[in-house]
Amino acid sequence: MFTSLRYPSAKQNWIWSQRRRNVKPSDLAEELNVSRPFISKEQRIAEQRIKKLIEHTAATNRITIHNISPHYGIATGYCSASQTNVYIIYSPQIGLQTWFAHKGECKGCSDYPKCEATLTTLAQEWDIDPPPDLAPTDLAILLFQTIMRRLKWHDKKDRGGK
Repeated sequence: MFTSLRYPSAKQNWIWSQRRRNVKPSDLAEELNVSRPFISKEQRIAEQRIKKLIEHTAATNRITIHNISPHYGIATGYCSASQTNVYIIYSPQIGLQTWFAHKGECKGCSDYPKCEATLTTLAQEWDIDPPPDLAPTDLAILLFQTIMRRLKWHDKKDRGGK
């Protein structure tokens, strides 16, 4: 099913990131001294690779995808095994991340620093300025609800929206 999984190249990542921020292809072409069709092709390749990566991650984790946007590098879904909503997100800085929605006791968790760093990076990439001192589970709720509102996706709270 997934014969060739590749991350976008550094140039494709940069173009994809700029286009996600609505920078015009003509401006990117001028900055890189390339043609507009080159920018479009590199963006298209990046989005195809991101989509395959997200779909592979979902398949290997038995996640049913409900929404996917390769343009923004995010998918929402539901994991029956964990009985929870799941967010799969692509970031040029941190790669592919899978976040299982949960409410936990973050202060005693050994993964606290990793979760906090990941979510802080994602918030910066999405230009979301969260209040200080939020626990990672609360930051994740704020972050993913904000992203879903921006994309006009509805939160599926009941068994994955079924």
